[in-house]
Amino acid sequence: MSSFPLTYKDVGLLFGGLGLFLYGILQMSSGFEKAVGSKLRSIFEKLNSSPFRGLLIGTLVTAIVQSSSAVTVLTVAFVNAGLLTLEGALGIIFGANIGTTITAQLVAFKLTDVAPYFLFLGFLLFFAGKRKYIRNIGEALIGFGMIFMGISLMDSSLHALRTWEPFHNAIISMGKNPVLGILVGAIITAIIQSSSVTTSIVVALAAKGAIDLTSAVPVILGANIGTCVTALLASIGTSISAKRAALAHLFFNVIGVVLIFPFLGIFERFVSLTSAEVARQVANAHTFFNVLWASIWIFFTKQYAELIKKVLPGEERIYRREASFLKPQLLNTPSAALEAAKNELIRMCDIVDEMYNLTMDSLFQNNTQHYKDILTIEDITDGLKASLINYLTQLSIDSLSEGEAKELNAILRAVDDVERIADHLTNVMEKVEAKNSERIEFTEYAWKDLEELRKIIYDNIRDSFAMIKESTANYLDEVLQREERIDYKVKESKESHIERMKKGICNPIAGVIFSDLLIDLERIGDHCVNIAQEFYEVNNSKREKTLLR
Repeated sequence: MSSFPLTYKDVGLLFGGLGLFLYGILQMSSGFEKAVGSKLRSIFEKLNSSPFRGLLIGTLVTAIVQSSSAVTVLTVAFVNAGLLTLEGALGIIFGANIGTTITAQLVAFKLTDVAPYFLFLGFLLFFAGKRKYIRNIGEALIGFGMIFMGISLMDSSLHALRTWEPFHNAIISMGKNPVLGILVGAIITAIIQSSSVTTSIVVALAAKGAIDLTSAVPVILGANIGTCVTALLASIGTSISAKRAALAHLFFNVIGVVLIFPFLGIFERFVSLTSAEVARQVANAHTFFNVLWASIWIFFTKQYAELIKKVLPGEERIYRREASFLKPQLLNTPSAALEAAKNELIRMCDIVDEMYNLTMDSLFQNNTQHYKDILTIEDITDGLKASLINYLTQLSIDSLSEGEAKELNAILRAVDDVERIADHLTNVMEKVEAKNSERIEFTEYAWKDLEELRKIIYDNIRDSFAMIKESTANYLDEVLQREERIDYKVKESKESHIERMKKGICNPIAGVIFSDLLIDLERIGDHCVNIAQEFYEVNNSKREKTLLR
């Protein structure tokens, strides 16, 4: 058996070049993400209605940041945050598969001779640029130069491999057994979590004559499957929608490979006609496969999304973060803008109503499965509060009637109260998390007190919110009466709890958590009273004016 042909110097150049290549990918991706990342959120938020627009954006963003893994992980994160629906995410995922092929195409261009110029230009922009945006572009160009310097080092170290018999036999085996090639490509890509790296190395090997098209294509196809691992890992612990997005990415690539597998010979013959250079043929094979597959599936995103929902069933909660009713054009008609703000407040109330039920279910069922949902809702209420305040402060008080001005002030105060209820519910959820992580148990007396408070407080949430929704003044007396019961019950529970502590019936740590829960629940009741009183004044004035007419 022939000896290993690479010298210590060659091995050093190979691994050094690989390290430089990988670091260049990271640098380039990081630089471009910093340069355009602040705009990605607003761009992605607009893609739910158009898979074709998502395909275009996914392609362009991935081509710029040179990382389909980064784009798919970002997409999964946006789905988890409620910024994207599953249907909206699919277009971006399909586009990311196309955009990632740009790296292999660039490698096939043999830009190694101009790599030092990119490094120098990037250095100038990074260290001399006064604006952060310019420095980020400089960082990206340094990464771009590193990519091709790394390829140059690997290229010079691999020349002896093409004549080494074991390597030659391994390549022949992958040509004769494409399944082996697919597995090799998938495993390597799953380990290094970058299909760009795998395909670029294969293109570089092809450029040196160390691998032919027949052996390269299966590895390229396997890389498409292996790159899904990153998004799958990112989906751990996320919402059901985010898990579906990651699963859709995997199925999309696996099904594509399975369907083209019987036609590999035809596909390879077609690709061989596109260029005389094997390296370019390999890069083209990667591009053609992904463009063809994405172009077909983009027309079936709705049906594909339904399939994924059947494969991974479960309740899907999508909370719309941005305001639904606050249209800028309505500001020219103050009464219409005020009605829009009230509708947005009602939507905010509905979200917090659901938040209360999720939180109480978590408390009484001793689980934290809704913890992330609660944090998401709390974040949404913060955003809606800011949007409503900003919107209403643009209204001219002079253009409003006396009754409308009162309603505007009531809405502003109620927005703060509803958001504070969400804050206290988040506090309750954090107590549930602490209680469960420490395996703390409440006494049956504590559970009985909490159950009674749960019902009374929810009745006040329901009625105070109804005063906004129904424009009625009818529920104030009931809300005030329940508030007295809440205050009395909290006081009684605290006193009983102290007695249990003295008798050693209650765990001291459990006692602290129980006391904190009582405080948060009492304050939720206080905010319900504020809302009821605010809208009693507004709604009662409206009723009196109606009677006078």
